[in-house]
Amino acid sequence: MTSHIAQLPQWNITTRKLLHTVLAAAALCLPACSAWAQTTATVTVNATSVSAGVPPEGYGLNTYVWDSNMLSSGVASEVQASGVNSLRYPGGSDSDLFTFISGTDQTMSSGYWYSSDTFSNFMSDLALPEGGKPIITVNYGSNAAYNGPAPTSEAAAWVQYANVTNSYGIVYWEIGNETYGNGYYSGWDWETDLHDTDQTAADRVGNSALSPTAYGTNAAAFVKAMKAVDPNIKCGISINTSSYSANWDQDVFQAISSALSGTGYAPDFVIDHWYPGGTTAQILAAQAGIPAEVAHIRSDLNSYYTLGNKSAIQILVTETGPASEGGVFPFLFTADDYLTWFENGASNVDFEDLHQGYMAAPGDTGNTSGSYLTPYGPWYGVSLSSTVARPGDNMVAATSSNSLLRVHAVNRTDGKVGVVLINQDPTNATSVSVSVSNATLSSYGTQYNFGNANFSSGSYTANSGISESSISGVGDSFTVTVPAYSATAVVIPNSCTTTTITPYLQVNGGTWQNASTATVASGSTVDLGPQPTSGGSWNWAGPYGYTSTSRQINGIPFKSGANTYTATYTNSSGCISTKTFTITVS
Repeated sequence: MTSHIAQLPQWNITTRKLLHTVLAAAALCLPACSAWAQTTATVTVNATSVSAGVPPEGYGLNTYVWDSNMLSSGVASEVQASGVNSLRYPGGSDSDLFTFISGTDQTMSSGYWYSSDTFSNFMSDLALPEGGKPIITVNYGSNAAYNGPAPTSEAAAWVQYANVTNSYGIVYWEIGNETYGNGYYSGWDWETDLHDTDQTAADRVGNSALSPTAYGTNAAAFVKAMKAVDPNIKCGISINTSSYSANWDQDVFQAISSALSGTGYAPDFVIDHWYPGGTTAQILAAQAGIPAEVAHIRSDLNSYYTLGNKSAIQILVTETGPASEGGVFPFLFTADDYLTWFENGASNVDFEDLHQGYMAAPGDTGNTSGSYLTPYGPWYGVSLSSTVARPGDNMVAATSSNSLLRVHAVNRTDGKVGVVLINQDPTNATSVSVSVSNATLSSYGTQYNFGNANFSSGSYTANSGISESSISGVGDSFTVTVPAYSATAVVIPNSCTTTTITPYLQVNGGTWQNASTATVASGSTVDLGPQPTSGGSWNWAGPYGYTSTSRQINGIPFKSGANTYTATYTNSSGCISTKTFTITVS
């Protein structure tokens, strides 16, 4: 197992990705910058201007059922070491071919899969030992006989087996993969969808059975069938903001709103896939477009989705990648990608995928090369990001005067402030002047570095890991030099005084107890009301994606077993303190 911070061609690579992105030609690491080549940047951070929290299942990774090394020895621990905390299964377009018949009977209606990669084995050999929360994509496109679409009963049976029979408590369930690629739009025909069994383009383009309205209406039936089994799950629908799939989002939102109106059911999240295209420079620069992508999605929801949970709809980015095989460039992309999506409110981001670029190169799952445990650039991108910006921390406002110097900042639950600086300039180091407002920071901290110097010329893999060192002379303002095509992160403790959180809880409307733990019977109601009651702000994070900004939270949701809620209090000086509450249901 590799330590979290090191001391000093499968069939699914198809037209889909070619449409999402143009392969970059200059993907390998570039020569180190000359000592004299240097630019400057001014970075400002507002430690109390929160943009969004780092989600509890944010750092995700795709898996695929064709991968013969998905469940191999050492994979779970190596994935865990990078900071991944969610795992998508059964993987991309395979999902619309993967048939769940029962807990012991699963198959592919078409295409290849590795027969050991069953759902039960995925849970026992990867998800549970790794600790990542599964994100399941149920089959929308094909039945077991491959002569029609998947029935809703198949998805409901999967929920039953996972959450009722085995009590896995899987929350996120996607309805189909990229259904907009089913051939309804001319040239977009990579995704299996047997709501029309004729595979000719002439029959599929514009066919109403493949339309966004049909998908929205059919997805509503999946929502009802799955939530009838477990009302605590969250169901997601595929969206696409591209101009090539005109009106997809609008028609899907209108159709599912109409189909579920008055039923008490609703979808809970939308599924976006993010593959920027162009040259390496254009792909890196495309991350600056994520706020506009989120604004587009929210605008469509506001305009066309009419169910009552509009404001609570989450965004999950269940596929993303830089279209590059190795070297430092995918590291730069990945570190920036996750943090930018988190800043803009995404609940999950999943790199595409485990043995095509994360560990082992794309097109080489490690089956023949033996490299299935070898970290690639994106592994280090997630590792650096998750070390600085941890689940439960708050992403805060940060700006850079230099467009090639990307910046992310986080106000952490341990009272520290983290700043991640990503230099996208392939030839010039950048001297960065950092100023942090609304915080009183210590003069010492910890610095992390990774980038171009970690790769030998032409190498796909790093020859050394992320470096970690103690630094001094920082505080609220400091200067740091970030080498060309590299990232530097600085984490600085807060030198001000935090406020002690006094825990209080109430069971079944009884007396408030000065306690942070309780064991209750099923069906009980629990309220949490910590103190102080004024003078600062509160943020809560709990199971099943629960969040709140109220001090007192009433009737919290929970299931059998231990349920952990974390209260974060920021006092008027910007100092952060946390308290964990554990409610155990007997």
